[in-house]
Amino acid sequence: MMTTPAANRPESRYGVDRTPRKPRGIGGKVVAILGVVLLVGIVFAVGNFMTNRGSAEVSVSMASYERIDDDTMRLWVDVSRDDTSVPSYCIVTAINYAMAEVGRREIIMPPGGEGIERVQVDVPTRDYPVSGGTYGCSTNMPRHLDVAAAAAAR
Repeated sequence: MMTTPAANRPESRYGVDRTPRKPRGIGGKVVAILGVVLLVGIVFAVGNFMTNRGSAEVSVSMASYERIDDDTMRLWVDVSRDDTSVPSYCIVTAINYAMAEVGRREIIMPPGGEGIERVQVDVPTRDYPVSGGTYGCSTNMPRHLDVAAAAAAR
């Protein structure tokens, strides 16, 4: 019969056994469960982000620009919408020589119209504008944008 070395170890000769004992309680189990819940949450969030990332319902692309004066840039942009019955908005910018944003304007696209529309917008600037750019679009209308007023002005 074979015995383990720790079982035959005399305390008088070698001292008290200082082998760490298994922790008692549920601390390790709680940490493991929280780790698994956190991992599942991260996987869910990344999956949701990847699913929604490629599904742009509305997008904007720069068509042309023209400097009207030292404080105004006129932009022509093409706004593409998958569903024209949903109101949306886009943000365009004016840029100076240092490639800094010197003006910004929100374009409201009320329900109706074509799937792709060319829109002209004048952007007031705080510095000498040299170019224009597009920032992005969304169908989640912020509260400060009044879709009814934009539809009446159209």
